[in-house]
Amino acid sequence: MNASASTTPLSVGQLAALSNALGPVVDSAGSSRFLGQLFDCVKQFVDCDSLHLQRARVTPRDTRPRRIEWIGSYAPNHEHLQRTMEKYFGKFVDRDPLNDWIADTQEVDLIHLSAQAIKDTELRCLIYDVANIHDECIVVRPSNGIAYSLSACRALRLPAFSLYELSVLKHLGQVLLPLAELHTRMVGVPLDDNVNRIAPADVLQAYLTRHAILLSSREASVCSSFVKGMTTLSIAEAMGVKESTVETYAKRAFAKLGVSSRRGLLSLVHGHEAITAA
Repeated sequence: MNASASTTPLSVGQLAALSNALGPVVDSAGSSRFLGQLFDCVKQFVDCDSLHLQRARVTPRDTRPRRIEWIGSYAPNHEHLQRTMEKYFGKFVDRDPLNDWIADTQEVDLIHLSAQAIKDTELRCLIYDVANIHDECIVVRPSNGIAYSLSACRALRLPAFSLYELSVLKHLGQVLLPLAELHTRMVGVPLDDNVNRIAPADVLQAYLTRHAILLSSREASVCSSFVKGMTTLSIAEAMGVKESTVETYAKRAFAKLGVSSRRGLLSLVHGHEAITAA
């Protein structure tokens, strides 16, 4: 059977590269590994230093207030990124003109932003300059009244995005943003129309939110690390404590969660609850 004249021929190598990049993203949807896999996928095609996912209710431009929600971000220095995003949502989200554009999008769109073009000096200094971010590409795709956006950022080690790279990112966004929508549905956190906020993209945090379970910051950190596949030793080294201390935090958290082991924790957040949320 002959291929139609409109079919774009792809080499086996191109198909293999695309499937190898997208496979782990699809497999990780609904889990705490999703953002890392998404970042790795994008980097295989266009190099970047950090990646951000947001969503917003699609509304007319003159409608206020905007409801913007942070799904999650990924970068090598994730702790620093978390603090930066918390600062952004605490002070700048309502005054960032980019959010007007995102919430007003009616079709797949792309914007290329140079940090030097940001007129809000405080926003530029405290959000962009602090991480040496000088160039950003945002792809937006509306779906069912909600605009999902993927932002790739470059620090000073890399040049500005080329026209070719921007085109690649726009095409990637058309595939990756539906996966981001799937991920948020599986995590089970609805878009809140009453407040701009940071959505718990991590499945553990989503479970804690749905069931009103409060863990201490150390207990949550240990459990989140277990969900990410880290060992007790690696967690202890990252936290700068003994393995026995990590085990103590884990036992306290497990008691609050009603499980007795790491396997029970994984079953809790990836098993029945994930299926129910989906």
